[in-house]
Parts: sequence; C-alpha cells; structure tokens
Amino acid sequence: MAVQTQSTLSDEVKTQYLRRLLLRAVPRLLHSRWAERARISGYGSAEWRKFASLSAVTDALTEGVSPDNTSVSVSTVTATPAFYGAYIQHTDELELTAYDPILSNFSAILGEQAGLSVDTLVRNSLLGNVTTQYAGSAASRGGVDTTNDKIAYASFVKALSTLMAADALPVENGQYIALIHPHSYATLMQDTAFTNTFQNASPRDDSNPMRTGFMGSFLGVDIYVSSNVKEYADEGASSADVYVMFLFGKEAYGVVGIGNLDPREVDGAGPDAESLTGSQAIKPVDIIVKPLGSEGAGDPLNQRATTAWKTALDTKILNSAWAIQLEHANEFS
Repeated sequence: MAVQTQSTLSDEVKTQYLRRLLLRAVPRLLHSRWAERARISGYGSAEWRKFASLSAVTDALTEGVSPDNTSVSVSTVTATPAFYGAYIQHTDELELTAYDPILSNFSAILGEQAGLSVDTLVRNSLLGNVTTQYAGSAASRGGVDTTNDKIAYASFVKALSTLMAADALPVENGQYIALIHPHSYATLMQDTAFTNTFQNASPRDDSNPMRTGFMGSFLGVDIYVSSNVKEYADEGASSADVYVMFLFGKEAYGVVGIGNLDPREVDGAGPDAESLTGSQAIKPVDIIVKPLGSEGAGDPLNQRATTAWKTALDTKILNSAWAIQLEHANEFS
C-alpha cells in the first residue's frame, strides 16, 4: 500500500508566511535636531545676520574728552535650499497580487530613506566646516592611531573647554550637545576617569533612551549616540578607521527648507516602523503617491504607479567656533 509523504505530495507542503514584517535597522537621526531652522516661501534664499561682539573697554575716560566712536560690523550667511527626492515605481499586477500592503510599505521605506538622506546631508555640511581637533597627540586625520589617539576623558574635556573658551551658549536646558558613534561611546565607557564622573552626573528625565538616542549628561553636555555619526574608514595611521564626535553650542549651524518642507529630524525606526517625529502639521518631507492611471495618456492601460518623497534643504555654518569636530580612534578602529 502506497504511503503518501511530504515527498510524494510536495506541492501540498507549503511554507507558512508570517504576515508580520521584520523591522528594518535605521540609525538614530540626530544631526538636524538642534539646528537653527527656517523656512522660506516666495523667496529662493534665506539670510541670517549677526552683529560682531565689541571688545572690552580698558582705557579710562579723559575728563572733558569724548572717546572715539565705536564701530560695529555685521555679517551674513545665506542659505539656498536644493530639492532632493526618490521614488519607487510598481505595476498594476504587483499591486493586485502582492501579499503585503505594498503602498504602505513603500511609503515606510521611502520615509526612512528620506530621514537618512536629510540626516546625512546635514552631517556632511558640518564636516570640515567647524573647529577640528584630534584626540591624543594626533595633528591630522592621517596621524590618528589606535594606540595613542582613542577618544578619552582628556580629549572630551579639551573639546569642551575649547567650546567654553569661545563663549558658546548652551543649546537647551543649560547643556551643550555631543553626537558620538556607538563605537566611540563604548570606548568612553571603558575610561575610568570618564565613567567615575558620568556615574555621579544628575540624571535627566528622558523616558526612553533607546528611542531618543539620549544616553546621559556629562559635565554639562547631553550625549547622544547614533550610528550615522561620521566614520572615515581606513583614513588614519596604518589604515585605522577615524571617527568623529560633534560637540556644539547654540546657533552653531542652521537648516532651511522651502514652503511646507521643514528639514527637521525624521525618525522612521519606531515600533512597527511608525514615525517618531511627532506632529506632521509641518512635514519634513512630502510623501507623494501617484496611483495607477494618473499618468493619463502616458499610461493608457493603467499599468504603472509610483510612490515618492521630496524635500528641500540647505545647511549653513553660523558660528564655526561654537562647534567642535573631534576626530579620534576607538576600540573598533
């Protein structure tokens, strides 16, 4: 008597399809969060203005003699946003036969791409345009080595003191902001001089550090961790990877968008790929859906549809002395 097995009836043995989609890995997107923001409408550019500080008066007045008139100066920074975007095109057959809701998933992954793009564009505008320091005894990126130039308490404090000496104002809550890579954070947490001070720091009331990226306060600095903080692969001594820590005060840099596009942080890596940005009254990006047949005569059989994102952005350094780019090695270099 023939016995029916999985082999003889292989077409009947199916793999169970789990409808729940796995979350995608997206870095904490932080670089634009503390920027000075502006939006323009009806103009092509935006302009920031700043009056220079006056020097101290050290000469006593002479009786009956007026001193020289004090001169003042003003400088401007102009930002001209450019547009960025991407889209996914799909067919009517895919829309009819796909098991997953492709439009919502296309929107989710495009939203993540938009967020990563904005964060990377802002980050790249900071690189090389602010005050640059090197950990340890290194004098250049190519001289950063894995033995002597790891990020440490001493280099952190040196960068902070440079910011303070430039009279940089705190960003928020009386705190400066530091952005570091997870590999650099791991190295700092093995520095006893750092950890002993860190453990005694006053805690901040942030409900979910994994969601905000906030990992604690140290010497008046709020430290945030993101894997999108810059890593220069193989650019140090003996092909060491060189990492960046950004440390900045208020009004160090600004970002500008156009119309209803406000280039604030975009965080699409929340639970079930939901946005963590908050209110969408002002959108960081436009999500644009063109349904089947929207192309008119260009798509006579209603065969093609697209999902897209678009944003407008420019980033400008407003005060390079109020932002430090600390280049260093770490345990993973």
